[in-house]
Amino acid sequence: MKENILKWFGYLLFFTFLIISCGGTELTQKPIEDSYKGKPVSDILVIAISGNEHNRRLFEKRFVAHLKAVGVDAIASEKAISMPANLELKKKTILAAVNQYKNDAVIITHLIGKEQKDVFTRDDSVHRGFYGFYQSRYRDPGYSSTSTTVRLETNLYDVKTEKLIWSGQSKTLSKGPKDNIINEVIKAVINNLRQNNLIAPKSSP
Repeated sequence: MKENILKWFGYLLFFTFLIISCGGTELTQKPIEDSYKGKPVSDILVIAISGNEHNRRLFEKRFVAHLKAVGVDAIASEKAISMPANLELKKKTILAAVNQYKNDAVIITHLIGKEQKDVFTRDDSVHRGFYGFYQSRYRDPGYSSTSTTVRLETNLYDVKTEKLIWSGQSKTLSKGPKDNIINEVIKAVINNLRQNNLIAPKSSP
């Protein structure tokens, strides 16, 4: 009976997504195939999918910088590939870049959702009597604001087999500047990849 419970618990851990928090970002990581554990990649082509050219360039640039900061070689698609007018890359173009720069992996990030919520804030402390309540509301009517939650999916692929190595979805509450949000998401992804031994510094030839 005890062995069955332990076995069931092991399956539960395997099939349940792992949730990791990094600052204001929550990262949900899918289980990793055993065949990819212990085989870190060290040279990555970074691709961001976005209809906004500025956002795409900014995200890729930051991702490359963060990867290089931990010793992993990386190049942004905007540096490696001439982007067509419709921003859609062809497979043969990506493979040509991968061969040229000798990447062993491709990482792709795209937006999967953006949720906005109106928030009303005011002092909700208890006041004595009707006039205490009236006076508190008169002096502090409260204020409305909008919070935005950004959800991104990031996938890491092996170049030789084209198989998915790692996949994660990030959820970030947008409170600060766009740069801060991008940095938070990228840090959460890279920290998780390092913890799972899926990326490592590139060794010298």
